[in-house]
Amino acid sequence: MIKLTDDISIQKLTFSDQPELLELMREIYIPSYQHIWSDTGEWYLEQMYNPEAFRQDLEDPKSHYYFVLYEGWKIGILKYSYPESPALIDFPNSLKLHRIYISKEYQGKGIAARIMKMVESVARERNLNYMWLEVMDTQLQAQKFYRKMGFEWLFTYHLDYKKLLPKYRGIQILRKSLT
Repeated sequence: MIKLTDDISIQKLTFSDQPELLELMREIYIPSYQHIWSDTGEWYLEQMYNPEAFRQDLEDPKSHYYFVLYEGWKIGILKYSYPESPALIDFPNSLKLHRIYISKEYQGKGIAARIMKMVESVARERNLNYMWLEVMDTQLQAQKFYRKMGFEWLFTYHLDYKKLLPKYRGIQILRKSLT
């Protein structure tokens, strides 16, 4: 357990956490994103959080995967990896923020901002040049948050997930310079 503030901490995931992770993501992800999927998002959750995909994430030495806790309650997840550069453009010596999901009832309390600062500290301690992430081009609230955290738009591409509705396939790559 890593304590970030009196109320906020993160707990490293282990393989035995997979069922709880999947259940938590059903509680967090489905209500927020079911409108973008032809099947409410179950296909996506199965792709990202099935036991084999989860095992691969945990076995990747670059990957760092956590539950986010608020006052001891699991209210979200965090996943980042380094070094990692986007496939479509190369900026080496970078940290990718893969996932930061916080339950709706805990949004607006500064939890995500505190976590982002912690991840940036990790990147700076490892002398990385950039942090980057992908965000849907329709997720205006998330884009506003990331820009507030110092990220800038680089480009947009289209994601071809079969059950993702076409109007939600635009993905922006945002990057923050750490140098």
